[in-house]
Amino acid sequence: MKLASLYINILFLTFIPLVVFGKPIPVDGYAASVNDKVITVSEVLKAMEPLEKQLRESTFDDTLAGKLEDAYEKTLNSLIERELILNYFAGQKQFSLPDSVIDSRIDEIVRNKFNNSRAELRKVLDKEGLTFDEWRASYKNSLIVALLREREVDSKVIVPPQAIREAYEKAGDKYKVPAQLEVRAIVINQEGTREEAALKLKQLEDIRKRLLSGESFEDLAKQASEDQKAASGGYWGWIDPDSRRAELATALKNLSVGDISQVIQAGDELYLLKVESRKNASVVKFESVQESIRNELYKKELRRLYDVWIERLKQNAYIKKF
Repeated sequence: MKLASLYINILFLTFIPLVVFGKPIPVDGYAASVNDKVITVSEVLKAMEPLEKQLRESTFDDTLAGKLEDAYEKTLNSLIERELILNYFAGQKQFSLPDSVIDSRIDEIVRNKFNNSRAELRKVLDKEGLTFDEWRASYKNSLIVALLREREVDSKVIVPPQAIREAYEKAGDKYKVPAQLEVRAIVINQEGTREEAALKLKQLEDIRKRLLSGESFEDLAKQASEDQKAASGGYWGWIDPDSRRAELATALKNLSVGDISQVIQAGDELYLLKVESRKNASVVKFESVQESIRNELYKKELRRLYDVWIERLKQNAYIKKF
């Protein structure tokens, strides 16, 4: 078993540090090395804490261990990439970040987030187990990574207008809106003996006659329907007929606006359907989606350029995972 998998299994099996003779023993070791920089397991686990918390709060089956392993691997990769970028910065003589810039940024953070109080900042750092100098160094590195990524990747992303139009035209059915119907339904559960099922069928046929004679579908649905939409008069709202089971979809497509269907049996339930309005199939206009397409293409190109940059940095680095 890889060391990373071992630590993830420990993380999965316990919520607290390992304890020997009543003393907590930190779970740590080498996760990776980038040139002469070592990334420890505890650094990876610390960085993935928010994601770990999210996964534990949202995953309640046996997939949690696998998801934690994936999160660990992604976090480790991001820390490796961070070190590659910092190494690149160290070798760039024409690019520097003066201490005055760091201090100015920190002053701004203290003003905006800590009520202009360094004492408040230190309280937070104490809770995190960090000294001010450690936090400053970490912030400086984060700023370096952000500035270099802006220079080497973000500033080079170009999304030509023609590419947006081509993506729209090649999208196939993505921007097609199917025909929609505004529907009400009365639903009766037919479970029970054969005699009980026959009585329920007759009940719904009698309701259909009353509807055809002019009684309100909404009122009768409130009185007789047995599904969750009964209180709203059987109102299903606007739906794509094909989103319903085949028996209902076929009936809905054959109904004109205002028509009442025959009694339809679908599984253990009986249905009466009414189409109140109809919208024909359409296509979303290019102008309505061009910004979202541009954003999709921008993110895709951003990812591509970033990956190319990282691969180039890896060529001049020694990387080992443990």
